[in-house]
Amino acid sequence: MRRPLAAFGAALCATALLLTVSCSADQEQGPAGRVVAKEREQECRTVTTGTGAKKKSSRDCHWEYELTTRDKAGDEHEFEVPADVYDNCRRGSAYPSCINR
Repeated sequence: MRRPLAAFGAALCATALLLTVSCSADQEQGPAGRVVAKEREQECRTVTTGTGAKKKSSRDCHWEYELTTRDKAGDEHEFEVPADVYDNCRRGSAYPSCINR
């Protein structure tokens, strides 16, 4: 009984890792510069499932993470980043080199 569960757990972890890598790879990098601001915001929406008398409403929420960088010309650029990039890039750090901390 333990071997099938272990195999299932390993497959589940591998799938989660692949999804994380593919989601991060799809997102464009922002322009290089110094991180001058960070912002995170929870976005929620109401989702209705079912039909007729069995309709059910629920909230679907996720976090959005944004960095603002200032380039050498002094221009500021705000863009969305994945959670791991948001965590790794502190204010004052050089972007995109802070991604690989």
